[in-house]
Amino acid sequence: MEYISLYRRFRPDTFDKVIGQDHIVRTLTNQIKNGRIGHAYLFTGTRGTGKTSCAKIFARAVNCLRPVDGSPCGECEVCKALRDSANIDIAEIDAASNNGVDEIRELKEKARYAPVSCRYKVYIIDEVHMLSTAAFNALLKTLEEPPEHIIFILATTEVQKLPQTILSRCMRFDFRLVEKSLLVSLLKRIFDELGVPAEEKALNVIAAGGEGSVRDALSLADMCLSYGGDRITYRDALEVLCATNFDTLHELGCAVLEGDVGKTMRLADGLLKAGRNTLGKDLARYFTDFLNLKNIDDVLPDGMTEEDAEKIRERTGDFSNYRIARAMDILCGVESAARYSTQPKTVLEAALVKACELTTETDNTGVINRLKELEKKVSENKTVVYVAKDTEKAAPEVMVSQQEEQEEVPREENLEEMLSRMADAEVETVFEDRKGDKEQFYASELWSKVTTVLASGEEAILKMAVEGVEKGMKIEGNKFILETEDAPTYHLLNREEYRKTIANILKEVTGKDYEFVCERKKAADTVSDEDKLTLDRLFSGEVKFKSKK
Repeated sequence: MEYISLYRRFRPDTFDKVIGQDHIVRTLTNQIKNGRIGHAYLFTGTRGTGKTSCAKIFARAVNCLRPVDGSPCGECEVCKALRDSANIDIAEIDAASNNGVDEIRELKEKARYAPVSCRYKVYIIDEVHMLSTAAFNALLKTLEEPPEHIIFILATTEVQKLPQTILSRCMRFDFRLVEKSLLVSLLKRIFDELGVPAEEKALNVIAAGGEGSVRDALSLADMCLSYGGDRITYRDALEVLCATNFDTLHELGCAVLEGDVGKTMRLADGLLKAGRNTLGKDLARYFTDFLNLKNIDDVLPDGMTEEDAEKIRERTGDFSNYRIARAMDILCGVESAARYSTQPKTVLEAALVKACELTTETDNTGVINRLKELEKKVSENKTVVYVAKDTEKAAPEVMVSQQEEQEEVPREENLEEMLSRMADAEVETVFEDRKGDKEQFYASELWSKVTTVLASGEEAILKMAVEGVEKGMKIEGNKFILETEDAPTYHLLNREEYRKTIANILKEVTGKDYEFVCERKKAADTVSDEDKLTLDRLFSGEVKFKSKK
């Protein structure tokens, strides 16, 4: 006998077998019970959620002589007649391959004839978004006022592609992704019926791989069944789905949150060499579970054992919500990027390193959250030592030592106030490349923000002027002073319109009125011959530059 795949063999034939779509099942069954049958329905949702299955069940139920709780009985003459594939009263049309206006005109001609053995003639148009514009226009009038014996059921995964004129003529039903717990229950029932023992953790892995799609989950179950034979084990499921076991995932996730790049790279390299192609997606899901366990009491994510949840709870106090969410955000988009890359391994490893480092964020939100981490460590009796690196934007390295208990500093969102409070808390600040105090560090952070804003603007010349300027800034009273040895930079930044632009950005960032001043360390306007030609044109002779000898 020819083998039938699980998703076809266990396709629901009555509404009570449809899972995860209770809101739709209840509406459709009530319509059948009360005799309030519409003439046009639109079923939309993600693949494998039951759109076509519900359409077929509904088509048989509206014609059944003795429906049971809104579902077809399967025993009456009409139900038996509809089992015949040659029956023409229920027609399923694939719009992907029949999307022209001629096919729709033929459908309209056939719709005029009464059904042969049923009460209604039902047309199920699958992937309806594939119809051409002319085909949609040809369907409009018939869809709005069809003959009394006609019912249209349109099914699509991309409802946004349908014209509003079509949408307004249909009763719309949105199919949801199926919960993981429901998929696990379905898989358990199917394997029990097949007489194949399956481990609970294996069922959770398969259900997670289905990502809310019943058809995808059953296809994966089919693969595991072929791989494992007479038993479905957790290890086999991981191998078939190229997924990562929890303990390794937990170790890698904590390494990322701790910022341990070396350990992260070693673990990731081993997993990728072992063929764990879903690592990015698995890690993103892990961080989601981490956030849930950190913030919601007595929560147990779908498919996670209490033992695994306890391992995460032991580490939830070590990391802030922002730290976890930042890593999750970076990894959420890596799968699609890797899919279209010629070097997917490199894309994933780069994302992991980025997730380890908070210093990649130079915007105000990133700076504030780094400072929150420092405040937390100060309140926990830790001494913070800043080490400014070449970029002067590097994250502070934290050296822990015992000191007198300090009062916890209130946390607010204002960058200037936070830095001021940190100075009051006697945080020791040491710069490796340059000597300075808290004001110098603050000036460097503000300049980082200014350059970030300018990089997204439209002033091309101003962008060039500030590009590469990473030190030499300080604050004296209400003046923000930038010292530079570069002659073009000095003259450009001293143009009145550019000084006002930078002053406005400083006010936007800090809320204070700073006067921007650019000073020279050297007086000679000496540049290369090539630069001299460009600068002479740029300044139109206003500034006399000298060629280097």
